[in-house]
Amino acid sequence: MIKLVGMLALALGLGFIGCSNSEFNYESEDNPDNLDSLSLDGFVRVRSMGKTVTLGTDDEFASVKDRPSMEASFDYDFLIGKQEVTCGDMGLACAGKLPATNVTYFDAILYANKMSKSNGFDTVYSYTGLSFDGDGACVGMDGLVFNPQVQGFRLPTEAEWIYAAGLDWQPEKGWHNGNSDFELHPVCTSYIDKNGICDMAGNALEWVNDLWVPFHSKGVGDFVGGKPLDGIEERVLKGGSVHNASSSIHLYNRGDVYMVTSSTKASYVGFRLAFGAIPSPSYLDEMGNEIQINYSLLVKSSAVKKFVDKPLSKLVFREDVHGNLAYVDFNDAYVSVVEMNTGVSAYHPDISPDGRYVAFCTGLEGVSGPSKVYVRRLSENDTPVELPAESAAIPRFRVLENGDTVIVYVSDAGNNKDDAAFKSRQTWQVRFSNGKFGKPKKLFDGAYHGGVSKDGKLAVTGSQLLRASVDGSERVWYGKNQACNVSLSQGGADKTLFLDFGAKMGRDFVGATYRTHERALIANRTGKLIQSVSAPKGFTFDHVEWVNGSDSLFVATLVDANGAHRKIVLVNANTSKMLSLVEGTEVWHPAFWAHERNANVRWDYDSLGLYYSENGQATQFLAQRIPLLWMYRDSAEVVCLGNSHMQMGVAANQMSLFAINLAAVPCDLHCVEELYEKYVSPQVTNLKYLVIGLDFDLWGEYEPGESMAWNKGEAPGFVYDANHEFWREGVDSLFVARVSEIAESRRGFASVRSNRGWTNGFCVLDWLSNGKEFAEVLVDSAWSDDSRRYESNFAELDRILKIAEQHNVVVVGLIFPLSPYYQNTGSYGRHGMRRSTAKMLQERLEKLSLENENFVLMDENKMGKHDYLGDVAYDYDHLCWRGAGVLTMRLDSLLKTLEKSPR
Repeated sequence: MIKLVGMLALALGLGFIGCSNSEFNYESEDNPDNLDSLSLDGFVRVRSMGKTVTLGTDDEFASVKDRPSMEASFDYDFLIGKQEVTCGDMGLACAGKLPATNVTYFDAILYANKMSKSNGFDTVYSYTGLSFDGDGACVGMDGLVFNPQVQGFRLPTEAEWIYAAGLDWQPEKGWHNGNSDFELHPVCTSYIDKNGICDMAGNALEWVNDLWVPFHSKGVGDFVGGKPLDGIEERVLKGGSVHNASSSIHLYNRGDVYMVTSSTKASYVGFRLAFGAIPSPSYLDEMGNEIQINYSLLVKSSAVKKFVDKPLSKLVFREDVHGNLAYVDFNDAYVSVVEMNTGVSAYHPDISPDGRYVAFCTGLEGVSGPSKVYVRRLSENDTPVELPAESAAIPRFRVLENGDTVIVYVSDAGNNKDDAAFKSRQTWQVRFSNGKFGKPKKLFDGAYHGGVSKDGKLAVTGSQLLRASVDGSERVWYGKNQACNVSLSQGGADKTLFLDFGAKMGRDFVGATYRTHERALIANRTGKLIQSVSAPKGFTFDHVEWVNGSDSLFVATLVDANGAHRKIVLVNANTSKMLSLVEGTEVWHPAFWAHERNANVRWDYDSLGLYYSENGQATQFLAQRIPLLWMYRDSAEVVCLGNSHMQMGVAANQMSLFAINLAAVPCDLHCVEELYEKYVSPQVTNLKYLVIGLDFDLWGEYEPGESMAWNKGEAPGFVYDANHEFWREGVDSLFVARVSEIAESRRGFASVRSNRGWTNGFCVLDWLSNGKEFAEVLVDSAWSDDSRRYESNFAELDRILKIAEQHNVVVVGLIFPLSPYYQNTGSYGRHGMRRSTAKMLQERLEKLSLENENFVLMDENKMGKHDYLGDVAYDYDHLCWRGAGVLTMRLDSLLKTLEKSPR
């Protein structure tokens, strides 16, 4: 089993951050013999140009993650390594010719970069920062950028791997669980195919470059994987390993037993390298749509928090290639860009004071004509609400002295140089509350779209003149020189931020000449210049805006020498320090929101509810389910704890009593006991039944405390809880609201919440009629001879029962059904425990249930002789939604019976 070390701290973008080596001259990309002329040792030329390969499968018995099939074509050739990268190649402390395993995706691409540099090529991957675990494995990359059009060493794409492997595919001749003794073997000691490539099937599973994404039936050219998404990013593995039966190793297989992320590492996962540029890379989003990535993130949430010194922050910007708005929540450990469907081409976004809404318009500063203003929630599926006005542009949120939130807008945002035209336009204000507009109210004649001060006595605007309304009196500031991108601060100092065209007044203030928009200028309440910030070398500014509530921080777009809007940066006007946030093809109109610290609130928003680990060492499962505990702590009567068997096997939302399923992966009884003692027992006040998974074939996978440590990683939320004794004194509504807010921002949490923690697995296997005569066994059964491993779990079960007895809680120990095919093997299940050992442990559990009034054993496996028949399985040891329905019905019936029994 792959042990989940955690999640990538950042979403993986696909821009490029300059790693070029000017001393190396590529041969023309039009030269068909370009790759042949390189003569790289250990690599084979794969002539894929003009060829097509099938990814995935339409086999109805295959995993849902492998279905359906999709055609991928190539308009290029590539090189692929003859063998897997070895321990000797990487300098690891293992036998030199063994495949290098226990390496993360990040480790693999770092090695690819090293190979590129040592051979005089450009690097395909770039990044801004690295994080490592205690073993020295790279578990996180800040600002990771993959540039497939660079000719250098990299991981093969899934399409490349399948095409190369499929030229001579004979998995029965590789190292598999039938001939390997579950041990890795030196590379190329099994079958070497006709092209000189070895170990494509078996020995070690192999990283490829792709992010997993569902396929669709349409063909794709030069396919390089899925679009980076917020939240969990699942990686593709290929080839099978020494733990798989040869008959289960297929070209179409795309992963392992559990989710594989960029920071996953396992003793049977390695990699091989590929080489060559991909001229026209294409990606798919999760809906199967072919897309082009136009931006990438460059920063961690912790760096943003440190820079702004605020616990929460968010960014919205326009992606100008497609006219969409994009949203980034820097509160999330796994920072990513979420595209928002506005239904219109959206400009000039502004985030509401509470951080929940974004306002935008269809008009553009400096362009006269009709425009509409819309507001929508900062969530993916919200429908925008239109402001009922004939024409409205450049919306800006504002909080009045009475606490009302309003939106200030102008009737026309055109050029303001002509006095008569400017005065014919107006500045308006409209109340906005609970997603609805009030009645618009006119504030001024003149279109002051640069903002209105808190006291309402100052308003500013630009494009082309820097105009101001001061106590109702009209002024033209900055010597009537051209100015644009005007923004009035809302921190109390009423500073005006703007850009100019290198005017004499600006040059005199700066003391040097400068180019158009090369300097951001800041004036005080009277229009006097007081500060200036220079753009980085090689760039100019555009679209400068103050951060809400700040007089010192602003956000801006950086424009390169070609006029492309390449980066969005945060700027400290007092120190001129900058923090790069996003890089892209055309990133426009940034708006940045930061939460104000409230000294009267006892909760630390830097930690509260942050159950996701930025360094990638926490899985998604516990982080998604802990919020359910806080949300339902007063209503839950049943809590389910366990690992993936529980997660997929018990439908909490289908039970008669109010139940929540807090199962995590991985989670043995050490993990179950800790969650029960520290979280469930003190917080779930009406708990009657604790349902725990007794998956004893998994008890040997972890040392005591190891599985819980992997679930928590270094997520500050768990540390915060522990430092406050898990809130035994109770929490308030603000605590719960904050936890809920963070959880709701996560992709997929809506489903977790509606199912109360149950994962609705697809039905892909019929355990008795799938026509296969094998059951997957992943590890050798010899580990079950070590009684220390399962005795430590029995000790945890004893502690669980004692705590439950003190609180009058009944514990139901649930043994989940596994494929009956395991009766034909020497193993209890996929994870290798001997059937004789499993039988002994089951008998001990039965005896324990007879000796303890508050412990009920529910054995649904019966050593494989169960009645879970038909299309009930997700795989060989997990139920699908149909099987979960059967098991949940039986569990519900048991609890109803227990309800009627005297306690």
